[in-house]
Amino acid sequence: MSKWKIGAERDADKLCACLEQAREHLREQGIITVGEQSTRGSYTFYTYRLVRPAEAAETVIEAFADSVARYVTDVWERRELERIVAEDFYYYEKSEVEYLAESGVTILADLRDEEGRPLRFRHIARQVAEQLRHSGDLVVEGLLRFRMQGLHDDLHRVIEQAIDEYLLEVEQQEFVKLLRYFLEAQEAKMPLLHLVHLADAMTLLYDAEGQPLASDAVPGLPESAREAGLQVEELMSVLIALAPEQLHIHLQTEETPTWLDTVKKIFAERAHVCRGCPICLSAAEEVRDYPNLNECSKKV
Repeated sequence: MSKWKIGAERDADKLCACLEQAREHLREQGIITVGEQSTRGSYTFYTYRLVRPAEAAETVIEAFADSVARYVTDVWERRELERIVAEDFYYYEKSEVEYLAESGVTILADLRDEEGRPLRFRHIARQVAEQLRHSGDLVVEGLLRFRMQGLHDDLHRVIEQAIDEYLLEVEQQEFVKLLRYFLEAQEAKMPLLHLVHLADAMTLLYDAEGQPLASDAVPGLPESAREAGLQVEELMSVLIALAPEQLHIHLQTEETPTWLDTVKKIFAERAHVCRGCPICLSAAEEVRDYPNLNECSKKV
């Protein structure tokens, strides 16, 4: 009679749930196994014996291998990510450890194979199946520690990526907070400003009456801004300098500009976004009157 023993130290109940789900799928195929649970120190083991048919041993191994791989990718990796942050980046607080681990889980979730499964799934299942064929006994932590060290290295790199993204997010939040301070500290220069984002990454400004903004409306506004739009680096400083009471953002492209989220955070309730209105249409007509605009590069 074929027999396999699979154990884990942490979250053994979740490993059991994965294994039992595999048993149920096997039962639906007419493959019957019996199982029992035992403990040894801090480890919990689940032993399964194949009852019938005898020739189904390989199918059982593959089913249990997939269930262990699912346990690793769904449960073990999250705990391991938390451990990596807590031990290797000990200066982060508990809430940050949880946030970074969750970010790591999100990054891993985006790495999927052509069948939509976690990219590590197939590799883990293959290693588990080889171990079950070789000895019939498997301790999950032992397999991961001694035969799959590369997985630990991958998780460490994922956490480093999560930390980089977290630091960029913190920096962005500080940047937004600073610009909001500048915005709220000065008096509004105009009641309404229309910001029109056109194709070819171009942005034009219009006043409350829908007229192109004069180049002398704000100190430092480039002479070319009325017709050729604003450069990316010019946009934020111009918007803060104008400090409109209301900012209407008109988008004529399906693609959302990279600066939109930042502008919305800075202007908060002052900002409104639309796609397609009289201002949008008039801006499009004006662009057609200036053929050279299509040759501008690196516009907002």
